[in-house]
This record gives sequence, structure tokens and C-alpha cells, in this order.
Amino acid sequence: MIVPVLLFVFSALAPHRAVRSADDSIFAARMATAKAERLDTLPIGERIVAMGRLFVGTPYVAGTLDSSAGPERLVTDLRGFDCVTFYENMLALARIVREYRSPTVRNFQDELTYLRYRNGRIAGYHSRLHYSIDYFYNNEQKGVLKVMTREIGGSDAILDTRAIHFMTEHRALYKPLVNDPAEFAAMLEIENDIHARKAFYYIPKQDVAAVEAGIQTGDILGITTNVPGLDCSHTGIAVRLSDGRIHFMHASSLQGEVIISEEPLADYLTHSSHQTGIIINRPLEVTPRHSS
Repeated sequence: MIVPVLLFVFSALAPHRAVRSADDSIFAARMATAKAERLDTLPIGERIVAMGRLFVGTPYVAGTLDSSAGPERLVTDLRGFDCVTFYENMLALARIVREYRSPTVRNFQDELTYLRYRNGRIAGYHSRLHYSIDYFYNNEQKGVLKVMTREIGGSDAILDTRAIHFMTEHRALYKPLVNDPAEFAAMLEIENDIHARKAFYYIPKQDVAAVEAGIQTGDILGITTNVPGLDCSHTGIAVRLSDGRIHFMHASSLQGEVIISEEPLADYLTHSSHQTGIIINRPLEVTPRHSS
């Protein structure tokens, strides 16, 4: 069954912002808690997980970024997450709580724009970083994270040379690609650029337990897939629990909410034949600012 896999990539559209009063209230409450508990003093990985814990139990909601018609715009939604918007929002919150003495909703929106869009600029549907490996690559270029798969995986890391073209191959699933030939052409070019980078590395799921000592709390994980033309089918955040093992914090479509897996990540990965392994990304620390 391919539908759960597709939920990950369903991600539709003048760059204005969409945020509701409910999100303002949630943002203010979480920032107040973060400052009161001095989460801003924690290392970046621990901050990401600490912010994530504040959202455990938040509903899983698919397609939040494509809920409105019209031009591409920034969508901010803290009331429900899919697997991508969960880790992305936790990364953004963890960054601004250190960057700013008194973070504002505008700071949060600017951070999301920087993370979510190619080179931090909204320039149409195609400018959103839809593919995980493209997201990781562009944010490594921006100094947000470092792709650690080969370093941690060593000889266990495998090079995946498949062409990534799921979105253009399944054009009918993405309204902007159906309705706008220019967007479709732009997405084709992006997929060609991804392929020109000579593939990506992943650690096979059967080797994850052997390398998990190198994974840190707060690392962003892409779960790779064997679905033709697709790089990752799921994403989340690594958490080392009291058992010493790496577990998986993520927005779960099966559980219907944000959870931390009861079983270690290596065991979690065995449940789906579509899941082939992981890509590991280490968030990099931000420079604090003294203005609000």
C-alpha cells in the first residue's frame, strides 16, 4: 500500500504569510515555557528534542502546507503536523529561542521561510524544498545542518544512484504541477539538478543498530524508501532515551499524533518493507542575537 508513503511528499502557493491567532497563542505559550525552563541554554540537539517534547500528542495532519489555493505562501501551523512540518517547526523553534532574547511570531515565520525554501526565498511552488535530500542539501549549504550519513555509517553507508523524479512522474498528485506548465518545467529542472549531484548515501536499516552510537539526540533523520523515484518516505528526530538506545520522535500517521517510539529506531524500521534505511543530519548551532 503506497498511500502512507505518498503523504510525506504531498507538500501547494506572492510570498505572504498565513498564521492564525491560535498559532500565535501556541507560539507564545511554548516560548514562555522554553524561556522559563532555560531551554535556550541547551545545545542545539537537546533544544530540538526539548521543544519536540512540548508538542508530543499534537495531532498528525497531512497536507497542511497545501491547504490553500493560490500562489505559494508561507503556512504556519502549530496545531497539527505531518512528519516534515514537525521536525522543521521544532528546528525553527529551537533556533530562534537561542537567536533572540524575546522571539516573536515574525522571527518564527522568517526562520521557517529560511529553512523551507531554496536559499530562504519564496519564488513559487517549486522553490519549496519538497524532496528530503534536496532539503538536507540546501540547508547544509545554508549552514543549518551537516549531513553525517557517511561519517557515521562508514563502510555501512550505501550510495543510492536512483533518479529522483517522483513528483514529475506523478504529476497528477500535485495541483500546481498540473495547472502551471512553468512550475512543472521548474520541478523537472530541480530533479535533474538532484540527479547531477551523483546520488546520496544512506545507512541500511539492518545496520542502524550497529552505528547508532554515532547518532546524537536531536539529529534529523530521513527514512529512505524503495518506492521508485522517491528518496525518503518519512522523517523525524533522533532521541536517546534512558535505555541508551536511539528512539524516533515523529508525527505518526498510524498513531495520529506526535510520539516518541517505544521501541528503538532500529526495531521501528523493520515494520515496513518500503523503508530501506536512514539519512542522518546534524543541526548546527546558531549565533545568539542581542535584539528581540
